[in-house]
Amino acid sequence: MRREVLERVGSALERISLKVVDMKERTLPSYAFDSSRGQFDASALLVEAQNPGLFLWIVDKDIYVEGMNFVFGLADRLQGAILSVYRLPSQEIIEKEAIHEMGHVLGLRHCDNYCVMRFSNSLREVMEKPSCFCEKCRHLIHNKL
Repeated sequence: MRREVLERVGSALERISLKVVDMKERTLPSYAFDSSRGQFDASALLVEAQNPGLFLWIVDKDIYVEGMNFVFGLADRLQGAILSVYRLPSQEIIEKEAIHEMGHVLGLRHCDNYCVMRFSNSLREVMEKPSCFCEKCRHLIHNKL
């Protein structure tokens, strides 16, 4: 994965007070690949990535969870998250989704406000949401950090 993508995501996460440590590139485990779908199981990757401390594992492969055609990412509250850049065409959108997934890690749920935590089921929906938390979510995160 391009170093520039990782550095810019790190900067975006630091803006929400998360310290970023590069864990170096990891190989995606073959057992998480579903050849009938041509995608990796995001839940299996999340288990594989378990790490001490909060984490965001950015992958460049297509991912899914049961019941959905694809996901941009998947988070485990107070643990970490997987983010796939496979379907994300711009750095701005990658940063939004990184902040969104880490919001879940910090305990936030999807938000109905004009907020980065708004649920996105399509690229259009990601593009329409802002790259920052609404006042309510900002308050919730401030209390956790």
